[in-house]
Amino acid sequence: MAGRNTEIRVGIAVIGALALVIWGVTWLSDARLARKRRVYNARFSDVGGLATGDPVSVNGVSMGKVLDITLRPGGVNVKFAIDRGVRITRNSSVNVRNTGLMGEKFIAVDLAEDGPSYGDRDTILGYYETGVPEVISQMGDALHSLQRVSDQVDRLLALAEERGTLRKTLHNVEGASVDLQATIAENREDLRQTAQNLREVSSQLRTLVQEKNAVVTRTVDRLDTTTGRADTLITHLDEAAARFASLADKADSDSSTLGMLLRDRDLYNQMHGSMRQLNELVRDIKENPHRYLKFSLF
Repeated sequence: MAGRNTEIRVGIAVIGALALVIWGVTWLSDARLARKRRVYNARFSDVGGLATGDPVSVNGVSMGKVLDITLRPGGVNVKFAIDRGVRITRNSSVNVRNTGLMGEKFIAVDLAEDGPSYGDRDTILGYYETGVPEVISQMGDALHSLQRVSDQVDRLLALAEERGTLRKTLHNVEGASVDLQATIAENREDLRQTAQNLREVSSQLRTLVQEKNAVVTRTVDRLDTTTGRADTLITHLDEAAARFASLADKADSDSSTLGMLLRDRDLYNQMHGSMRQLNELVRDIKENPHRYLKFSLF
């Protein structure tokens, strides 16, 4: 009995020693890897089933793995580690991609050499790229919609067949087709003559255009010249309008003679009286010239 207890104690001790050795080797391996790797934080709107331990590739080369995935408000935070010799710059892109037909996920880093590097406390904005599973899911939705449309078409055809509408429609189409064929057969010669007339008219129009090409060119040149003259006339009219506007502004100004004349009532009355006196003087000279003009021959 004592020997059996001793064997149990020895077995437990051996198992504990093996567990301790395994734990120590794992811890040393992780510590060594931690010293050789740099940890980054990225934020994604969706990771599509990415899991802890999934690989991380840099320009297609596997150089790390996913350490932790945490769901946050508005997105998913992912912590991943890559070789310390690789520094992710701000011009690089970090994406969750699919590999294989089963939709296995990994983080792909498209590294850019230029630009400043991300720090340990920076959060990289990542993107999720749809893969084969998403496309298949979308195709499934499309097929479901197509199936519903097909069912509706089948119901419509069944309803039309039940009421005889489809048969009547096909019969009417067939009758219209027969009538059309008969009409074409009866007027085949007229249709041929019409087509011949159209060809002749087209040929005559082509000949007319070729013969009158020079006339058309001169007409276009004259139109260009007329357009140029019209533009010049419009320019002159614009200048005249500007001058009239300037004259109106001066007439509206108190500092101009015309403006003072229009606004000063006394000056206007004086000028009006002077003009009336001048008119009376001229009329008196005409009626009585001898008062003002005297001629003597001797």
